[in-house]
Amino acid sequence: MASKRRVRRTAGLISCYFSDALIKLAEGFDGRATRGRRWKSGLPLLKAAMLGVGAGCKGTAEVEEMTEEMFKSVRKLVGIARRVPDTTMRDFLCKGDPEELSNLLYIVGYDAWRRKALRPREDIDIPFAVISMDGKYPSIRDTGNNENLQVHHDEEGNATHGLLRTVTSTLITAQGRPILGAVPVRGDTNEQGSFKKAFGDNVRIYGRLFKVVTYDAGATSRSNADAVRSAGKHYLFQIADPRWVMYQTVALLFDGKSPDVVDEEIVSSNCRVVRELTVLPIAPTRKNLTMWKHTKTILRVHSRTYENGQLTGTKTRYFVTSMEHSALRADQWLKLVVLRWGVETSHQILDTAFEEDNRPWITEDARGALVVQLLRRIVYTIMTLYKSCTIRSEEERDMPWRRYLEWVRDLLKWPNAEELVGLRSRKFAVPRALA
Repeated sequence: MASKRRVRRTAGLISCYFSDALIKLAEGFDGRATRGRRWKSGLPLLKAAMLGVGAGCKGTAEVEEMTEEMFKSVRKLVGIARRVPDTTMRDFLCKGDPEELSNLLYIVGYDAWRRKALRPREDIDIPFAVISMDGKYPSIRDTGNNENLQVHHDEEGNATHGLLRTVTSTLITAQGRPILGAVPVRGDTNEQGSFKKAFGDNVRIYGRLFKVVTYDAGATSRSNADAVRSAGKHYLFQIADPRWVMYQTVALLFDGKSPDVVDEEIVSSNCRVVRELTVLPIAPTRKNLTMWKHTKTILRVHSRTYENGQLTGTKTRYFVTSMEHSALRADQWLKLVVLRWGVETSHQILDTAFEEDNRPWITEDARGALVVQLLRRIVYTIMTLYKSCTIRSEEERDMPWRRYLEWVRDLLKWPNAEELVGLRSRKFAVPRALA
């Protein structure tokens, strides 16, 4: 049985972040025809979809079931007057505007920054904020004509499936690793071609919030590095293609260099990873003419994986950055390299707790599938900030994500109106670029 305190706190989360005050900021999302609407306003439908994600619903049919089981007191709290049929929900999502949801995610992140909820992590020693960016590629059955869909074909030229790609931006130095932005990748380009759009939106919305942006080899290019420096930010990019002359130059410069720091991570009871980091400042010489002019430091990370005491794998990775060698200590450079995988942690939570890959809700309409992807990122950010900042109990913070989804689901079935009285919504700060 849930305690009254937990019920009240979960109800406060819903009244603040699943309220008209926030959802009205995406009022342009509704793409339905004005005539023949059974739901005149799209706000309750969008709210039901967000609550469905927050409650761990596996599809629009479960959202319908969730809205049908609500008690009168809960309906009054969330503003959903009646059951939402799954067909109505699906049609609503498939006609929605993904750009409106991208903007809503920026508003959630910007508002958290303004109210000082983007708190630095206490377990790291990095003196500035870092955004890590990476792509995610869920597969769907739709192979139609959609600008954000990359269609794949078999050997005979028949369309087999489509990929809906998004570039996720995670603030890896903040508690909870909130997702601050998600930009769809157009079907006619790739991560490298979408980097400037995604990075430019981060700069436009968040300005001085962060200092450094990281990306794996998928977006590494001189053009993208130039864009980062032109915006007054620093980059930490991985280079991974041995055919690059720049890669060969970096490998040559590290030849014979001993590591500056060695670190060991215990992954599990029978698995550990040993990492060696070597840091090298770059000065213009005849040996590194192939380096970018704004590259100041190069890094080599050599990792060894041991399982049951036996060496099972090795990997050497190279990174380039526009930051000076003296900006961080050697152990901090290694921590930053490891931290950049925080964006993958966000993706992993989306795949496990929210079951993004296994339960996409919509698979035969690219627009609807993309809308659900963006909804999941909005709800993830709301709930990870609630989990890491609002909740003060260390025991409850360490609970699995599924427990928080269960809290939301249980609250939506709560029959007692007394715990839901007096809860208020709140206003949200909107970035000037979106005002």
